[in-house]
Amino acid sequence: MTKKITSPTLVDMKLAVIEFHKGDDNEYLRKSIATDACYTSFNSMEWKSEQMSKIRNKLRDLTEEGEGKEVVDINVGKNISLYRKMEPELAELQERHKADCDVYTIVTQGEVWSRRPKRTYTSDGLGDHAELQRILNA
Repeated sequence: MTKKITSPTLVDMKLAVIEFHKGDDNEYLRKSIATDACYTSFNSMEWKSEQMSKIRNKLRDLTEEGEGKEVVDINVGKNISLYRKMEPELAELQERHKADCDVYTIVTQGEVWSRRPKRTYTSDGLGDHAELQRILNA
């Protein structure tokens, strides 16, 4: 009788790395690692999508120049080839991001990751600046 060996999934492997940091003291660290992974994989997808968009725009421009011209046709061919190579890369990045989000949900016990916008305000630290000014101007 042969024993069936199943390989770990991407989620299992990523979760194992995070759970290396055991203990209640490292709960914040585990959540931070999971959050960072989500942001990193999301940004990678965005960057790849932006590259692909630039190539699509370049292909539009080239077709406006007129297909059938040798130089245009060569550039179109090169850009199509490059775009085709990027499609499976984007699919891999999407799979990675999905795994990162799944791990985040596990680590945070059900919370779903969502991208939060960057802060657009400046911090007053602990709020001391306003109080300092009030005291100094008294």
